[in-house]
Amino acid sequence: MRIKLSAYMLLASLILLATVSAQPPIETSPFWQSGEYNVYGTGMIWEDCNNDGYIDVFFSNGNDIVLASNTIYLSQYGSLPSAASWYSSNAEYSGHCAVGDIDDDGFVDFAVANYLGSEGFSTANYSNLYLNSGGLPNHGPDWYNADSIYTFSCALGDPDGDGDLDLAFATGDAYTAVYTPERIYFNVDGSLETLPGWQSAVVDAAMDVTWGDVDNDGDLDLAFAYDNMGAAVFLNNAGTISTTPGWQSQNSDPANTLIFGDVNNDGWLDLVVAFNYQLGSGGFFCVYFNDGAGNLDVNPGWESATPGYGSGVSLYDYDNDGDNDLAAGRWWDRARIYENIGGTFTTTPVWRADPETVVEEMAWIDVDGNGVEQRADTFYTAGHKLFYVTHQPLFSLDSVLVDGAVLSHGDYCYDMVSGWVSLGTAPTVSAIVFYKYSFTNDLAISHWDTYNMVFANTNRPPVEFYADTTVGWAPLTVQFTDSSLGATEWLYRFGDGDSSTLRDPVHTYTAGGAHDVYLRTMLPDGSHNHTTRKMIVTLADTIIIPDGFLPPGGSITVPVYLSNSHPMDQLVLPIQYAGDIDLTYDSYDTDSCRTDYFDYVALAGFSPASKKLAFSFKAGIDIGNPPLSPGYGPIINLNFSVGVGNGTNTIDTTTLGSRLLELDAGYVVYQPRVVAGVWRTGLCGDIDGNGTVGDIGDLVHLVDYMFNGGPPPVNMDAANIDGLDGIDISDLIHLVDYMFNGGPPPVC
Repeated sequence: MRIKLSAYMLLASLILLATVSAQPPIETSPFWQSGEYNVYGTGMIWEDCNNDGYIDVFFSNGNDIVLASNTIYLSQYGSLPSAASWYSSNAEYSGHCAVGDIDDDGFVDFAVANYLGSEGFSTANYSNLYLNSGGLPNHGPDWYNADSIYTFSCALGDPDGDGDLDLAFATGDAYTAVYTPERIYFNVDGSLETLPGWQSAVVDAAMDVTWGDVDNDGDLDLAFAYDNMGAAVFLNNAGTISTTPGWQSQNSDPANTLIFGDVNNDGWLDLVVAFNYQLGSGGFFCVYFNDGAGNLDVNPGWESATPGYGSGVSLYDYDNDGDNDLAAGRWWDRARIYENIGGTFTTTPVWRADPETVVEEMAWIDVDGNGVEQRADTFYTAGHKLFYVTHQPLFSLDSVLVDGAVLSHGDYCYDMVSGWVSLGTAPTVSAIVFYKYSFTNDLAISHWDTYNMVFANTNRPPVEFYADTTVGWAPLTVQFTDSSLGATEWLYRFGDGDSSTLRDPVHTYTAGGAHDVYLRTMLPDGSHNHTTRKMIVTLADTIIIPDGFLPPGGSITVPVYLSNSHPMDQLVLPIQYAGDIDLTYDSYDTDSCRTDYFDYVALAGFSPASKKLAFSFKAGIDIGNPPLSPGYGPIINLNFSVGVGNGTNTIDTTTLGSRLLELDAGYVVYQPRVVAGVWRTGLCGDIDGNGTVGDIGDLVHLVDYMFNGGPPPVNMDAANIDGLDGIDISDLIHLVDYMFNGGPPPVC
């Protein structure tokens, strides 16, 4: 009996050891790093800044080291650039940040907690907000608080339950023993008040602040990480935050960071705290469990095996087993992951990053979106205005439907990381939240001393499918192949209105455009879906230069047209104007052209000897200009002087040096097709070449040529009066009608 028991125990131990020691599918070296150095990245929030459906990243910089601008990196169709796309015009000692739609215009705004004043630790500062005006925030702050404070962190929430975001700050500075109350600045009709509408009775130095409904009563409570009193929660009673804590940790060691999350899957929020032993003892990562009645234990139910300078913490179910795992970071250490097994974390990490650095913030986000799925959660809780979606963190929140009506931006607010949605009015029957969530989030870290980083998640997404070709000229036939594991049902939507229920369908795209392809499959654990954005790119784009006549000894403007089915961010346009006629390039303009708003249109190359030009176009999306929308019309006007010579010149695109015709849509770079223009000397209708159109000499010359075998017109094209093929009696009738009856002029 003893032998059997030992064998079972050994087997169980081996299974547990194998489970615990399994390496998470997170690469230990980063696949992306920020380009800025020595800006001391501190705050980090991932959210779609310009509403293009791709996730961007906001950084607040400076910390207590250097005056630095804040930055935003705009995703380029699922890839992050190495250099920031946006910089604030002000440089501050900034701590952490928050992002949310404060003015209810549908674009997220950027709030920053400014830690120190311009003189460093001897001065407090004013925190600020950058409003997003149509895709990028204004470079200068649009709001400052009126009371100067030391603050290292801020968080957006809706404590008064009116459906808009209010801003809370953790205040004070333990280094210089500045102790102050915490603050909330309330949102009134889309604008933050400049003085706090709530202050805590507690006067201390706090490092972090977060929101969460810890007692499940339908409103957001407020938690702070303190330097002298550990962690504390201020409870919300029907829209009013208590000024004294309703809960406080037994451990009063310095707390650096804290987040709410359901660790043991019981439907109640627990509190995760990173303690930091720089100014005191301790330094453990801790979880304070909820007892299931809304009360947090005062002592941690889980604690990391080792202490340190604890800082960033973030929750996410990276192994997709149904419970949240913990990513945690410290100063001068390697970022780590503690796996959740049976409702609590392993006390030692199951993953460590290779680089050792100073972690400030951690977040889980799917940078390229390859594991993102569309989800919808329905809530029937009567009287409640606050709801938590099933999966967090969100990739995006798409819409909210209450009692069958779609809410406007001003009727609700939300938090992407925690996954709560707060409504201005409680539903009578139900609320449905439509959002996106990823099963393959990457791990992102803001680093105080080096670059900000993202570590790739190598897990296979639940839904995977491929195409044998992704770019080509229309009509384009594509073979799709599903490689999802265990799929039994399929529904493809090809992005052009057609669909299929075959596993591996073949589809032909007949029109130009970038097509999002959607696949919903039935997998062993239920229905899953994924949309691959701009998966199939069909080309049907043309540069068009019209035909025309060149007046001898005069000047001419030649418009260049673009018919594009893809947005144009950048274009390289080489031009050649060679032929029999002595043409001299004078200038260019974009007057009345589709590109007249472009940030940059310039002559990038000019070779008078070979009669070649090259132009460069750039919309300037990094300064807020949109790319050129699909459509048709002129993009540039070329101005020439016409010298001597008879005949034709072909105006076409051709290589000039290393400059090739190239259109950059952001997600695809290609050469449009080209229709060259043929330009001839002479005036339309000037048949005898005397420089006058439609005089008696032209009529005599044309009659003599047509009926008496006389000499041909000096310019045959000029004699094609009606613009149709050939020179015939209709041209003569057209000329007579023009000369004697007030008819239409020659069209040639």
